[in-house]
Amino acid sequence: MKKSLILIVLIVLLIILVVGWLSWRGYQLKKEGATITTYKKEYSVGENPKIKIENNLPKNICFSSCYPYYLERNNGGYKSYRYGSCPEADITEVCINPGKIKAFELVLDKMRVEKGLHRIAIPACVGCAFQENFKKDKWFYSNEFIIK
Repeated sequence: MKKSLILIVLIVLLIILVVGWLSWRGYQLKKEGATITTYKKEYSVGENPKIKIENNLPKNICFSSCYPYYLERNNGGYKSYRYGSCPEADITEVCINPGKIKAFELVLDKMRVEKGLHRIAIPACVGCAFQENFKKDKWFYSNEFIIK
């Protein structure tokens, strides 16, 4: 009886350790990118989404002056709305330092936004400097939201 009690205690401790390690590992994975969150789960056509970007990378992340974000619609797969051309040089215009958060309002008035499930895709330059030529190193994606 005493041996089975010790075995049960060891198994419970092992389960607690495994669950704790997996939880910690999940936290570490979140730290490896940027978290982009919309303030609401639903927006009306014509309403500009507000987003929060949290930089969880050890380096700063910077965004394009020409194409800082893409609105994507899910219609059996995500597809970006088309932008016009950018007449200026594409440089890094906004940067977020490691561990910092910035909030933005996305202006969608130039796009013909359709109703449906959407997300925001943001190309970023990792470790670059403000006002240098923009180069896409990573893509970050927001949560899904509905435009109704």
